[in-house]
Amino acid sequence: MNLTLPLAATTFGQARPLNILRDLSAVADLIELCFDKTLDSDGRAQVGEMRRHARNRDFLNWAPHMADAISLPLSGFVWEDGGRVVGNASLVPFHRWGRRIYLIANVATHPDYRGRGIGRILTEMAMQRAREKGANSLWLHVRDDNPSAIHIYHDLGFRERTRRTEWFAHSGGIPQDTAGPGLKIRPRAAGDWPSQRNWLERGYPPDLEWYPGSQPSWDSFGPRLWDGFYRLLMDIDVSQWAVEKDGQLRAAVSCRLRENRKASAWLAAPPHPDSQALTELLLYARRTFVHQRGLGLEYPSGPADEAIRAAGFSARRTLLWMEAPGQQLN
Repeated sequence: MNLTLPLAATTFGQARPLNILRDLSAVADLIELCFDKTLDSDGRAQVGEMRRHARNRDFLNWAPHMADAISLPLSGFVWEDGGRVVGNASLVPFHRWGRRIYLIANVATHPDYRGRGIGRILTEMAMQRAREKGANSLWLHVRDDNPSAIHIYHDLGFRERTRRTEWFAHSGGIPQDTAGPGLKIRPRAAGDWPSQRNWLERGYPPDLEWYPGSQPSWDSFGPRLWDGFYRLLMDIDVSQWAVEKDGQLRAAVSCRLRENRKASAWLAAPPHPDSQALTELLLYARRTFVHQRGLGLEYPSGPADEAIRAAGFSARRTLLWMEAPGQQLN
């Protein structure tokens, strides 16, 4: 289906559809320029992958035919001025539960061209293209320290669905056991699982289950024999602990070791957690993984922030995940 929105043109360039055959390297350069100070290791890896794809003739031959079938940024719009790409908005398709979801990603404008509405125009064009392709919903994420972009997205109909902070703790500088009276840290027991799963589902609601890596299957943390077989089959290395205070379960944490020797933690805690118990549990997890390359944690922003910070974690960024309606139904 053809885009019905006219291609925007101004005295400082014009918007046009992304051309995979010649734009990938330029878009990678633009993303790196615009987000140089905020790109994490995964982001830099994605930029590198875009550059490799741009040099791979086989990839360039088949990619245009798969733009709507695979979850890669193979379509979208760029802003071009004098033959130079100075703006970008990518469209990434996802298919989950019979629904078509589009992520608008890599919205970037060259510093010399900001303040001219380029990002908004490209986002609007991407939204219309996704709706013409039958999108059930549109998503994007934006840093919480970018109020101007958040305002634009609100104007375009996006609403915040969840807000998550990415934390990281280095392997050194961990204090010795400081658990206070009444606190007990132990391996997670089967009897903890109902509360743990309930807290996981409250802390990590299913809004983002369509997005790869947003959260694992909670069954991979379960105590059943089948859950253990699943971990063995999928080569998932998980360590789990719980913290009690005065004999009552206060929180649990599941840590997965990755191939690159980094560990990721998934925290299960009630909406209003016991800060001391939470801090001691995370310190215990850090001490256990002291020989790894650090411990990462992603958790909804809110009441647990101070307890996480007290355990030696530093906030890398907080992302607002926002959703807008998809195809308009008559």
